[in-house]
Amino acid sequence: MLWLGGQVCWTPEQALAWIGWRAGHVADQLDDQLARPVRAWIHDHVEHQRASGQLARGITYSLVVCDGSVQFVLAATPGAFDLDGDSAP
Repeated sequence: MLWLGGQVCWTPEQALAWIGWRAGHVADQLDDQLARPVRAWIHDHVEHQRASGQLARGITYSLVVCDGSVQFVLAATPGAFDLDGDSAP
């Protein structure tokens, strides 16, 4: 697994905006057929509401995109993490 970056966000909405931003980058690297569901997620307001509620309840939200043997996992995790992806003390 390779850590490709992170962002500290203070609200579920900020976290979902960041996931959407990164999802756009992932979609740009995929062929059209694989990118289509990622781009659909970016505009899926119902799913964003569900994800926001999940985050507000303290539950991690993940968007998983598969390209053959490669998986991109875009996730928002409530709690304190440093920008290297490690749990903060």
